[in-house]
Amino acid sequence: MSLKSGSEKTKNNDYENNKTKNKIMVKKINQVLEIVLEENKSLNNYKEKLVSQRNMSFTSLHKPPITIEKYLERILNYTAAEESTIIIALIYIDRLSNISNVILTPYNIHKIIFAAILLSIKYNEDSTYDFEYYSEVAGISYKELKIIEFEFVCLLQFNLYVNKNDFDRYKSFIDSIDNEEDND
Repeated sequence: MSLKSGSEKTKNNDYENNKTKNKIMVKKINQVLEIVLEENKSLNNYKEKLVSQRNMSFTSLHKPPITIEKYLERILNYTAAEESTIIIALIYIDRLSNISNVILTPYNIHKIIFAAILLSIKYNEDSTYDFEYYSEVAGISYKELKIIEFEFVCLLQFNLYVNKNDFDRYKSFIDSIDNEEDND
């Protein structure tokens, strides 16, 4: 006999389903970003770009010790960002690369991911946490996160709007990525 009510069981099932869905989403986004990082390394002007991006707020002197996948898991675990928010963040990252010629590198990817997700949360979700909480989740100081967020939105030319066609295109792309866990 279970001591949990029907609504408690439903909440637990919803939580477990979202957790599984998030893991799959993280693996897919990680896969995309890892491919982009590898492709960027083969650019003719890769080293020049690294030097030119050295003074940007989201460029670190050292590669973070946490993998992209683990960092995404951490962000989703502590922010409870919706799937649509993550897709919008991916659109923002793509826009950043296209508008500002920023290339993703192991030295900037973590801060770019977080800035994109933070802006996407603020734009897309009804309830958010305070900024200090987000800086703890990101693993960077409050002041640094403010600077990164501001630079990111400036480079996006303050354009956070995502139309339905773009959103649907990116969502379809993410959904189409084959992942071992999808096949279980």
